[in-house]
Parts: sequence; structure tokens; C-alpha cells
Amino acid sequence: MSKRVTLLGDSIRIGYQATVKEQLADVAEVWSPEGNGMHSVHHLCNMGWYLDQPADLIHFNFGLWDCRRLGRVRTDNLVPLETYLRNLDYLLEVVRGGTSAKLIWATITPLVQERYGATHAKGWSPWRVNEDIVRFNEAAAPVLARHGVQINDLGALVHQHGPASMICEDGVHYTPEGSAVLGTRVASVIREALAGSPGV
Repeated sequence: MSKRVTLLGDSIRIGYQATVKEQLADVAEVWSPEGNGMHSVHHLCNMGWYLDQPADLIHFNFGLWDCRRLGRVRTDNLVPLETYLRNLDYLLEVVRGGTSAKLIWATITPLVQERYGATHAKGWSPWRVNEDIVRFNEAAAPVLARHGVQINDLGALVHQHGPASMICEDGVHYTPEGSAVLGTRVASVIREALAGSPGV
């Protein structure tokens, strides 16, 4: 019988989900919500993605929107780190209590800073820096560990292949080939987890 997988995340997930669905077609039915999953607050307002949608495994993340800064000359994030961690902790508490699905978290992926800066040059443009991405990923790790969530380190995968070769000219999204690399890793991690013992 085919397994059921829920795939959640932002526009990076939208880029790789077709590859995941194709590569898991023999073992799982993969469901994703329409549109961009955006930030942690959006996930808290859409808990049905986790609890109403039947799933044997949930592969999810949020963070690129959370760590976005309020402006190019500001250092404060759209969702402050303490709030981000609170949101993640609460979401995992509720999800762990409401489903037996295996949980896998994808780390936030990096930028090509120069490209990102060139395409977001206005003072009010979205602004992100790699230092914040590292900080949010590192801070999330103990929360994920406390809830027994497996980590799929997509950020490390991108650094291994080279961000400049995978990321397109906007500095944050992926070329078709880059998205395929991400999707192949996600599908492989999910396949291995589905074949393993119950629980993560």
C-alpha cells in the first residue's frame, strides 16, 4: 500500500516538489498545499497542513521568510529569533500530540549574497543575509532534537555542490538543475525514513 507524505515549505519547496513526487511515485503519494508556505506564523495559522491531512511522514521547514530583515539598513528580523523558536516549539508540541507521522525538518538554504543584493537594491526591498540563516538554523537544532525530529541538512548540501552553481540570478531561488538536486536529496531521505522503523 502506498504511503502518504506531506511536503511543506516555502518557494524553495515549490521548486523541488515535482522531483520529489516523481522519484517517490512508486512508494508514496505526496501532498503539498498550494502556494508558498512562507513563515512560521503562517504555519501556525494552517495547522491543518499537519493534522488534517493524513500522513505517514511530514517533511517540512520554514525560516527564509522568518529571518528576512525589516529593511536593508535594519538588523531586526521579520520574525525575531526568540519568536521563531517559540513558534517551532509550539508547532512541534501540537503536531507530536496530534499525529504519529514521522517528522523531518529541512534546514534553511543559503543565499548567493552578491546576487541577492543586486536584485533587491531598493531600501524597502526584502533583505536577507547568510549570517541570519546560519543563526536560525543553529538555534532551531536543539528544539528539533528535543522533539525527536530528524534533520535533512539541505543547507549543507547546497554548500557541498556550490551555491553559485545551484542558485539562479536572484540569489535565493534555484535553477531547474539545482532544484532537482534538492528534490533528489529530499526524496532519498524520505524513502529511507519510510523504509525504516516507526517513529523518528
